[in-house]
Amino acid sequence: MDLHTIPEIRVETAGNDVTYCLPVRPLGKIRWFGLIPVGFSVLWISGLRTTLLEALRDLSKSKQSGFQYFFIAFLLIFVLVGCVPAFYGLLLMFGRCRVMWHNGRLTVSDSVGPFAWRRRMPRTAIRKFEVKAGASSNGRPVATGPLAMLATLAAEFESGRPRIVATGYPREWLEAIAADLSARAGSSQPVTPRVEVIDETKNPWQFRDELEQPADSKVVIQRQSASIVLDIPAAGLRKGGKGLFGFAILWCLFMVVFTSLWLFGKHQNSGGNFVPFMAFIASFWAIGIALMAAAINMGRRRATLSAGNSGLTLVQTGPFGVKRREFRRAAIAAIRADASGMAVNDVPIIELQIHPVTGKKAGLFAGRDTEELRWMATELRKAIGVGAGQERQSSSKSL
Repeated sequence: MDLHTIPEIRVETAGNDVTYCLPVRPLGKIRWFGLIPVGFSVLWISGLRTTLLEALRDLSKSKQSGFQYFFIAFLLIFVLVGCVPAFYGLLLMFGRCRVMWHNGRLTVSDSVGPFAWRRRMPRTAIRKFEVKAGASSNGRPVATGPLAMLATLAAEFESGRPRIVATGYPREWLEAIAADLSARAGSSQPVTPRVEVIDETKNPWQFRDELEQPADSKVVIQRQSASIVLDIPAAGLRKGGKGLFGFAILWCLFMVVFTSLWLFGKHQNSGGNFVPFMAFIASFWAIGIALMAAAINMGRRRATLSAGNSGLTLVQTGPFGVKRREFRRAAIAAIRADASGMAVNDVPIIELQIHPVTGKKAGLFAGRDTEELRWMATELRKAIGVGAGQERQSSSKSL
């Protein structure tokens, strides 16, 4: 479908630069699910209202202190945090999307009325645009209902994971935008990005082989006569921690402020409540430290996969020890790269999965590059002699 045949999309061009102005997402009654985060924000701010008003009244008294100003600023930060779910809820109900290609760089802006959230994409070259219809964050396709007609447009760059460009619009619209963007990007970089369309409502359970190792992959493969060894380096705190390290830092920073407010505020002489409350604070400190330790372990952990006719051996080495797991050949039903059930910004997190004949699957290396995981799964399947599995085909019949 050509962009000029879609009156809902306003296209503004200036040379090779272009802006695609998309309308409110055609979600139907589903848009009203946005009232849930809006309601959460209302309850959040209502809970802070009394405390904030009391603190503001204290400022009108003759005795004022720097602590009171700090406490009010602290509360206002929480009010702003409480507004974030409301913004996303309103974005779901009434949000518009603008996709811009300017000076060889892709930028996306989501807006609700006068408020907008601008997302700048990486400056590296774009490898491909992917339009996916019928996908969901839990890995199961949406084959029926209004969501089956909607799609997501993502851009895959030379480095880093794919980034969402637009979501919640008809597939034909996003295909037309992807084709036009590909042609414009091709004039600004050495290779024209390819456009890949995946319709999971028609072919939902396809697991393709990736025969070549991605150029930016740091996995070292050693081939022997009847087996292979994959040496997988640490992913780093940012990728390997899956955002947990940043969340742990924010948690601990919050606890620093909260603990300081309580120790040096009006509750410092709380008598018999001091010991129980300190135990309560200590428990939250323990959670933050545990989250940070888990993130460090995931980010700094290395792994070695040995696969052959006898089966698969996994050895993971991290800051807190060595973990070894073995899978006998007869007990392995399938190996593939598949959705883990988690998602970040509506993008499913892919993991390397080992499906046993009986029992629960083992998910490994979630969040690493998707093409790298597909290549690893292909190499392991060839070394062990198993397939990608057909379990999900049978489960799709009940949807």
